[in-house]
Amino acid sequence: MSRRDEGRSEWPVPRIDPERCDGCGLCLRVCPCGALERQGDKVVVARPEACDYSGLCELVCPRQAIQRPFEIVSMEEPESKA
Repeated sequence: MSRRDEGRSEWPVPRIDPERCDGCGLCLRVCPCGALERQGDKVVVARPEACDYSGLCELVCPRQAIQRPFEIVSMEEPESKA
């Protein structure tokens, strides 16, 4: 089961900066879910629903063209009723 199947309907996907991407394809080779594809001389997230957010694409990009947005959630303790 992918992380996307675990109940999260809108999982964030990596952002690829077209100004930085040189189309080298390293991210394509390490993406475990086939979410990326080359379009022209750039790589894009062509199948965002397939992305499992592993982060491998971001780690191997030599031009730092890939970033993964994160959502910060504050978990507060419920107030106890004494």
